[in-house]
Amino acid sequence: MNIASLKPDSNEVLTSAEQFPAPAAIGSRPAADDLYSWMQLLATALVLILIAAILHIGEAAYIAFAFTGAFVTHLMFHPARRDLAASVLAGAGFGAIYYLHHGAVLDFFGSWIGIPGAFLGMGSLLVLAGQWIWAAPDQKQRALGLARDAALVPLLCVGSMLVVGPAIALTPKTYDHVLYIFDAKFVMAGLAGPPSWVAGRAFHEHAWLYRVCGYVYNSLPLGLAICLALQWRDRLKNIWYPLDLRWLSITLGCAGFLLYQVCPAAGPVYLFPKQFPFEVPAVASILAAPAWMQAVPRNGMPSLHFGWTLLLFWNLRRRVWWIALAAGAYVSLTALATLGLGEHYLADLMAAPPVALALQALWLRRRGALRWIAIATGTAITFAWLIAFRTGAALKIPAGAATWIAAGLTVLIPAILAWRLEYAVDQRNSAEGD
Repeated sequence: MNIASLKPDSNEVLTSAEQFPAPAAIGSRPAADDLYSWMQLLATALVLILIAAILHIGEAAYIAFAFTGAFVTHLMFHPARRDLAASVLAGAGFGAIYYLHHGAVLDFFGSWIGIPGAFLGMGSLLVLAGQWIWAAPDQKQRALGLARDAALVPLLCVGSMLVVGPAIALTPKTYDHVLYIFDAKFVMAGLAGPPSWVAGRAFHEHAWLYRVCGYVYNSLPLGLAICLALQWRDRLKNIWYPLDLRWLSITLGCAGFLLYQVCPAAGPVYLFPKQFPFEVPAVASILAAPAWMQAVPRNGMPSLHFGWTLLLFWNLRRRVWWIALAAGAYVSLTALATLGLGEHYLADLMAAPPVALALQALWLRRRGALRWIAIATGTAITFAWLIAFRTGAALKIPAGAATWIAAGLTVLIPAILAWRLEYAVDQRNSAEGD
């Protein structure tokens, strides 16, 4: 059972009053302690300003929406009015500093939400950090927990930006040409090119679809933050989950970065910047040509965008019907966006479900033989495909039906095991409830 009104197995479920500690009064402590606290708060503000400047928060949709997620998470904590006002004022200050120093600004999909939301998120993180810094000793741990949960998605996204960039130098060669040729095997009667090309043309023919998918693709960090905050709220209501979405999300980010190094890939829009999506390159022209890619992130294989949304859908779909509907639409539009924007091949999406299965099983609070089978199966399928793409062995699969069957099994087997795992957890919960 993904969600059931059972007793949680942690001490994190607290009343609202306990979750929102009032900071110790400034001036009621020794002057040296107050000075040190102010220095800590100033250091926090400087770090936030440096992150905004170095990562160009006004033009980096990924980072902007991550900090917007921090603000939304803070709102879901039900902060006091004075704390909310302080967050808004601090956010306005951060925004003013960024613009006065001529920080870069880009009109990306959702920029009217992401850019102001990013500065508000910076303000929220500063306020939450201040509450932790000035909290009484017996409230320190809880205040730290609130600040940590609000900062989790921004830290995850900032960390990924910092490590993916330098990793480009470690992997000058990518395997985009193998992935493109493999994707070309999906072409069947009536399909005018590889899946990414078909979706890309649809975007150009239907501007509304392009815009919707652009918003969905950019907003992933915000969607992730909202889902994590929903689970936090559910813990207050004693609603039980079989795993903690926070650590599942972090593990997927870390595991994904390591898997990127096995089969580095960037995406068709980077391999064919002039042809995508209108001109389908001939397979024969690139069959033996390694892809010495330009300096772009090698974060294509597997698709973490699809993996994250898939895990969120799976773990939230049984909460409320409208959340299941929204999560299902979100994962579907994310898959379409990754292809149509040229950021991923269909092969990248195909490799995401087995990764998701392995990590879902890894973090389950329930133990059992089926859990280890799921971990081993997901891991084996993932590495089998990554090695097959890196060595070119995947190209030996016949085009057409055989390729579709291989892809279908890659998705179907993890889905069946995930359902069996969920059923086993349901059965055990029912037995313990009786």
